[in-house]
Amino acid sequence: MRRCCERHPDWPTLAQHLVEEFPDAEISAIVRELRAAREAVAGKGLDEAEEMDVAELIARHQLLMLTGETVDVARLDPEQHQHRN
Repeated sequence: MRRCCERHPDWPTLAQHLVEEFPDAEISAIVRELRAAREAVAGKGLDEAEEMDVAELIARHQLLMLTGETVDVARLDPEQHQHRN
C-alpha cells in the first residue's frame, strides 16, 4: 500500500497528510477513519510509532475503499478447510 512518508512524527501530521492525499474524502470521514484505526491499535502492546504505522495502514485502506480507489475484497462465502487432528 502506498505511503507518503516512511514514518510520521505525530498524529496531527499523519492526519494532515491523509487530508492532502484524499481530497475527494470529506475531512470528517478522514478524522472518523483515523480515530477508528487509532482505537483499533491502542492497547495491543505496540509502541507509539508502531501504533501510528499500523493505524495509518488501516485508515488508508478504509479511505481507499471510501473514495472508490480500491474495492473491498472480503469473501462473503469463504471455502471450508478440513483441519487435521
